[in-house]
Amino acid sequence: MSHSETYAEIDRSAYTNALAKCSPITKTFFALSALIICASVSTIIVPVVIFITCTILVLSLAKVKACLYFNLFVYPTYMLVLSCIFLALFFGSGTTIAEIQLPWFTWSIFKNGLSMSITTFLRVEGALSCLFFLVLTTSITDLCVLLRRVHVPQVMVEMSMMIYRYIFLFLEISEQMSLAQKLRLRRSGWLSSIRSLALLIGSLFIRTLDQGERTLVAMNARGYDGEIRILEDFVSPRKLVLLGIVLFDVLLIILLFLTLNIGVV
Repeated sequence: MSHSETYAEIDRSAYTNALAKCSPITKTFFALSALIICASVSTIIVPVVIFITCTILVLSLAKVKACLYFNLFVYPTYMLVLSCIFLALFFGSGTTIAEIQLPWFTWSIFKNGLSMSITTFLRVEGALSCLFFLVLTTSITDLCVLLRRVHVPQVMVEMSMMIYRYIFLFLEISEQMSLAQKLRLRRSGWLSSIRSLALLIGSLFIRTLDQGERTLVAMNARGYDGEIRILEDFVSPRKLVLLGIVLFDVLLIILLFLTLNIGVV
């Protein structure tokens, strides 16, 4: 799936999922509270519970396509796996689980290094599930309205809207330019690939400046006066749902204390 198709699917899901009409305060409160707890714990049980809960909410309650949801994990998980392998092989101290004799030194793989890598993997996956729950169930318009309600500076809100829109646009342009270079056989060798990449970056920078000027002219032509106005169709949160989220967070904290002594390896 190309970047433009991914952007279209994410945007479509945010506006058409079964939880689209729910209050953004409720969804944001759940996602952020679960994210903070997941990022703060040092056990493996709580992140797994958060990941399973967010996955069930996204697939069963919000009725988001499973392929879209799991495709979002692909690239972050690749990078995460490489980072965790590096943590397991080169960090840690204390009890060793393997030693490799090399000519210059002894390479030791430590138990707590492996434990740290597994815990990090689960914490990041749990945090990603919270983030993707919010992204796939809440539109950028609702998020911007919420940010305005909590008095985030207007400049930051409008910049967030523009960045969200144009980051996918420029990724699509870079894909088209890269494909055009390959069709012209500009990447037949290593030096040619580096030269082509430099040309692509330079051309994309120029296209970015040009697109920014066009956007500003279009906005001025439509009466832009320094503020992007949004139709605020804001749904108030239900107190019972907020109470349920608080109880869920309390249960996660209790589960954290009950599983403190459970080791990974």
